Amino acid sequence: MIQKALVPIAGKGTRLLPVTSVLPKALLPIVERRGTIRCVIHLILEEILAAGIEHVGIIASAKQADMLQEYFESVSACGHGGLPADIEYVIQSSPKGFGNAVLLGGSFVGDDPFLLLLGDHIHLAQEGKPRCAVQVVSAFDSSDGVSMVGVQQISARQLSRVGVVSGNRLTENTYLCTNFIEKPDPATARKTLVTGGLPDGMFLAHCGIYAFGPDIFDCLSQVDDVARKRGGEAELADAQSLLLERHPDRYFLCEIAGRAYDVGTPGGYGEAQIAFQGRTMIE
Repeated sequence: MIQKALVPIAGKGTRLLPVTSVLPKALLPIVERRGTIRCVIHLILEEILAAGIEHVGIIASAKQADMLQEYFESVSACGHGGLPADIEYVIQSSPKGFGNAVLLGGSFVGDDPFLLLLGDHIHLAQEGKPRCAVQVVSAFDSSDGVSMVGVQQISARQLSRVGVVSGNRLTENTYLCTNFIEKPDPATARKTLVTGGLPDGMFLAHCGIYAFGPDIFDCLSQVDDVARKRGGEAELADAQSLLLERHPDRYFLCEIAGRAYDVGTPGGYGEAQIAFQGRTMIE
C-alpha cells in the first residue's frame, strides 16, 4: 500500500552546535562494523528502501538539498547502493516546526498513505527480525488504521525527551493507542500513560517511524493555521493528538523489535556509533 516516504531534515540542529552550523545532522558520518562510513541520511534511505519504497521526498533547505545531492552523486560514483530510485526535494525556506515540514510534503505524497522517518533517527532491528521500518509498514498494511506509529520501550528517565503513548495490546507487537502526551513529566506518565503488560516503570515512546494515511494532512493544516496566527511553530505532535481525537478506534501503535538512536543529541550520536560498529546486518 505504501509507495512513498518523507524525510524532514531541515531542523536547526542546535544540540550539536558548532558542528551543525556547517554540516546538517543528516550528513553526520556513521562508522559501521564492515569498515564503511555512511551518512545518517544514507542509512535512513536504506531503511526506506528495505520497505519496498522507491519514491522519497526529502524536506530540506535549499543549501541542505545541494549538499545531499553532492553526497548522493558521490555514493553512485563510488559504486555504493542503498538509495531509492526516485529522490525529490521539498524546500522548506525556514524552519517553522516539524509539523509544517511534513505538511509541505503533502504535494509530494498526494492522497496516498506514506511512511515518515525522522531525519535524525536511525534504527537497528533485532537479529532475525525484519528492519524496523518494514515492521511498521507491514503492521500498517495489515490494519485499517489512519496511522501506525512506531514505538519502543523507554524508562522514566527518558520521558522528557520524547512523545509518550499508552495503548491496549491487540497482537504481540501492535496496540490501539489510548493516550499521547509529548514529553510528559514522570508523575503524569505514571498516572495516564501506563500500558498493561510492560515491565514496571517502562513506557511506550515514539521511535521516529510513522505510517500515516492522508487524514493527517487535514490535521496538520489546522495546526499550521493556528501556529501562524500565534507566531509559533506547527508541531507534528499537535496534529497527532488531533488525529487521535478524531479517530480513536483507528490510531495504532507498532512496538518495533529493535532500537532507535537519536543522532540529534550528543549522547544519542555516540550510542549510535557504538551500536552500528557492532551491528549485525539485517537485509
